[in-house]
Amino acid sequence: MNLREHLFWSTLLAVSLYPRRPFAAASLIAGGVLIDLDHLVLYISRTGDWSMSGALHYNRYRNLFPDRHDNRPRYGSLRSWLHQPLLVLPPLWMLAYRRAWLQPLVIGITLHLVLDHLPLPFIWAAYWRSGGRCARCGTANHVEVYRRPCPSFRKMRWIVLCRRCADKRLWYTENSAHV
Repeated sequence: MNLREHLFWSTLLAVSLYPRRPFAAASLIAGGVLIDLDHLVLYISRTGDWSMSGALHYNRYRNLFPDRHDNRPRYGSLRSWLHQPLLVLPPLWMLAYRRAWLQPLVIGITLHLVLDHLPLPFIWAAYWRSGGRCARCGTANHVEVYRRPCPSFRKMRWIVLCRRCADKRLWYTENSAHV
């Protein structure tokens, strides 16, 4: 999900849960959006670019359909351990149980992680459909499920690729074969 979608759903939940508590509503919205600051930190560490405009520009083009001459770098997943619900949520909920003022913030973080992990059934379906092998070269070594453009439908599709095939620029071009 992108920033606008997280902001929309966090605001909707905040207004519905805390209509007369603006601090609690703001905390929920902050928890639902600001957890994505880890993407900025990872972007800086991978590129060396400290500008916010560079990070926002990268975020705009990274999921667009590249054309034949697009050779801009794509850095893969910019998710840190903060986006692992089983690591983050249990300690946060234990802390929020003891400190009631933290509950809206933890609700916002929980909402964010739920929204980020909604596509998991599609990811697992693509993995099982492929038999755990790369759709391009057939290897079973170091495969991951990626979202890639499908030029014939101009949609994104979930596809299993090894790291070598995922990094090839040919995979992004209009005349490459997509599964």
